[in-house]
Amino acid sequence: MNRIERLTAIVMLLQDRPHTSRQIARRFEVSKRTVLRDVQALCEMGVPVIAQDGLRGGYSLPPDYLLDPPALSAQESFLLLLALRGLGRLADAPFGAARASLLAKMRAALSKSQVSTADQWLDAVEMAVPTRDARAPFLDTLIAAAHQREWLLAEYVSAERRSTQHLLPLKVVEQRGLWYCSALSAEHGETRRYRVDRFRQVGPAEPGFVPPAGLAAAAGLAAAAGQAAPAYDDPAHPEVRATLSARGLAYGEAELEQMGPASRRADGGAELRFRCPPSELDWYARFFASLGPEAEVHAPPELRQRLAELGQGLVARYHK
Repeated sequence: MNRIERLTAIVMLLQDRPHTSRQIARRFEVSKRTVLRDVQALCEMGVPVIAQDGLRGGYSLPPDYLLDPPALSAQESFLLLLALRGLGRLADAPFGAARASLLAKMRAALSKSQVSTADQWLDAVEMAVPTRDARAPFLDTLIAAAHQREWLLAEYVSAERRSTQHLLPLKVVEQRGLWYCSALSAEHGETRRYRVDRFRQVGPAEPGFVPPAGLAAAAGLAAAAGQAAPAYDDPAHPEVRATLSARGLAYGEAELEQMGPASRRADGGAELRFRCPPSELDWYARFFASLGPEAEVHAPPELRQRLAELGQGLVARYHK
């Protein structure tokens, strides 16, 4: 990105909301000194940048100052097309019709040279999207409910059983070609994680449904804070501590994304430390058991006990 492009991007950034020099420097990977020079240059060009001192200080623009969006560069066009192509290769992705329309509009709005350059780059770059047969027909419904903070009645089929629950979707995440939804469950009284393709029915909450008082309050706090509640790592939940070898870390990479950051070791392995609802311990027992000798669980005792029971079951089956 050259300086002219960066100056334009800073103006667009400040039109959205105020930013500090540190935030701007981090966004564009430049020094704070460079940001100060850029802001000075914008002021000399007549851009009315407002600078505020103090702890909450930063840069902003008057509310009535608007700059027409500049044309996309060839690189920006390529990035958007690449992202759209990657979404299109998932078994299901949000708002399919809108995505197809956006792609058509994008290509129509670009010049022939931009399309040609972007296509050449697209031929040279590939986003690895796993091929999955699992369809997620209720993906749009869950996203809309998470946005609007609406309770739903859902029929869900897990690996163990089929259940019907009132859920408040909080966030939808894609991992390795599969969609997951973190949702507050009225029946279980906690936040749980659901694979979206395992929902069999999703619709409005039952008439007269009233969320439990504690959950309703927690959900209100979650909406205000922009985070799930009660948190997956709530201090009241058991703490899981485990050690993974480098091979175990590689084997469990996809699942580990939901457990939070791992502390990497010099030998390529990792130390895991996180909290989870007690109801999730069975799932974690099966996960760590699948890694065999590449993982060792240190706590909590109930998770170690579940692993011992799984091991004893295997011995009973095969040691004859």
